[in-house]
Amino acid sequence: MVMAVWCRLGNRAAVLGVALFLALPVLPSLAQSVPVLGYVAAKNANPKRLEVFKQGLAELGYSEGKNVKIEYREAVLDGEYQVVMAELLASKANIILAANVAAAVAAAKATSSIPIVMLAVNDPVGLGLVGSLAHPGRNVTGTTMYAPQLIAERLTILKRLVPNLDKVSVVLNGNNANNLSQLELIQSEARGLGLEIQALDIRKPEDVEPAFDKAVAFGAKALVNAADSFVNSQRFALAAGAAKRKLPAIYSDEEYVTAGGLMALGPGHYEGYHDAAKYVDKILHGANPADLPIAGATQFTFNVSRSALAKLGLTLPTDISARTIDWLN
Repeated sequence: MVMAVWCRLGNRAAVLGVALFLALPVLPSLAQSVPVLGYVAAKNANPKRLEVFKQGLAELGYSEGKNVKIEYREAVLDGEYQVVMAELLASKANIILAANVAAAVAAAKATSSIPIVMLAVNDPVGLGLVGSLAHPGRNVTGTTMYAPQLIAERLTILKRLVPNLDKVSVVLNGNNANNLSQLELIQSEARGLGLEIQALDIRKPEDVEPAFDKAVAFGAKALVNAADSFVNSQRFALAAGAAKRKLPAIYSDEEYVTAGGLMALGPGHYEGYHDAAKYVDKILHGANPADLPIAGATQFTFNVSRSALAKLGLTLPTDISARTIDWLN
């Protein structure tokens, strides 16, 4: 009898205990964690890139601060990205978003386990970040803006635009391994057009003006750039320097034209930023980045500034002008 009463009391106590536990507020440590994305870009990157990426996330049902958190980091010089990656690893980021080559390289060196999603990063195979575009084979995947086929087109346009063109300077970042391979491609294409190439290596902001002095001394009659995040970060200074010296330039991205440059032929970045969100979604749903093929650019633009063209006293050939996607004043 006593045992029966004790059992009944014990059952009631157990039920009461469960009820009290369920009534308690859920502590943060017990709540379902919100995935953290570590976004790393150049300090003065075009903010529209990030907006496009967030739009891609929103279309897939992600809302910052609700079901996903984004930790933002930025850097200027290539060496600064290593410090940034250490911070993100300490913050327990679930996915690292590499918005340029320097960020992707630093991320790959920092971790071989945390998924890394590239946003329009140039030539990941050449950089050794992945085995191939179809089969990355590592913790790195995402989108690329690699379009080496445009190098010959840029030089051909300059050849037809600039009278007696014989010397072209190339702005590049010697810290970027794939800039050297880009230079080799430019030199190869230039030989067929009878052009002499000069490399202008810029690795910090104060290198820009001396580089133009070297171009003038070389006798350059035109300018092109290698695709690189630091070079892109100096687009305003490059556009101003080229205009000051009346040096026609064709760049790799429309952002140079909006910064005051003459013209650009390239894939741009927006497609790659938008589609990078799809990789985030797949990885958060369990996909292995090693198995996710890297997406290349499918959209290409040719942008020209009317005012810059007029100041140089140049006129685009009719067939090239007809290809122009966007005229800027």
